[in-house]
Amino acid sequence: MSPQPSPFPYESQWGDERCNAAVVLRREPPGRFHDWRADGYASEREYEYWASHVCGLACLRSVLRAWRPGLGPVPMAELIRGAVAAGALVPRPDTVDGLYYRPFLAWIAADYGIHGEVFEGAEVSGWLSRVGEDAVAMASVSPEIRWPERPNERTGGHLVLVHGRDDAGRAVFHNPSGIGPTAGSAVLAPEVFARFHPGRGMLLHR
Repeated sequence: MSPQPSPFPYESQWGDERCNAAVVLRREPPGRFHDWRADGYASEREYEYWASHVCGLACLRSVLRAWRPGLGPVPMAELIRGAVAAGALVPRPDTVDGLYYRPFLAWIAADYGIHGEVFEGAEVSGWLSRVGEDAVAMASVSPEIRWPERPNERTGGHLVLVHGRDDAGRAVFHNPSGIGPTAGSAVLAPEVFARFHPGRGMLLHR
């Protein structure tokens, strides 16, 4: 995988790409590497609770920075409040349910003027062909996509932002919990991407 230029800034779900390897590989507290106050969190505990569950909002934050630059970097805590109010994320004592696609799309259409559609039971080649200058995909994948050279055990459970295609027709995507070259503007052939993908996600239109 080699990085590709992108108009979409990379966003880690922990707020700083340095946190990805620290959390995933070394089980270190992400607060050692990122000032969670800058993202609007009230406490480090709140930050650690939410950060493992906001892959979809990290994708949205990247889209907002590219398509709605006048807003400036929207604090993650503000996005969380909007998603919870819309029913797109549902906090539980020990986890967070969601991201629920249809409430999410209704929310971002109302608040940010970004419209979208859900796809289900779809082949990668079908929705990937629609990704371009004015359309991106938030695609469901297994978190194991950060290690595409390894066999995976499941599909789904995580969201990545597919923001382009390279000259060979491969998917170019930001993985909010990726490590090294599998984080920002990672590149995978459609048939490899499909191993991790349950055929569902959302297309967002500028």
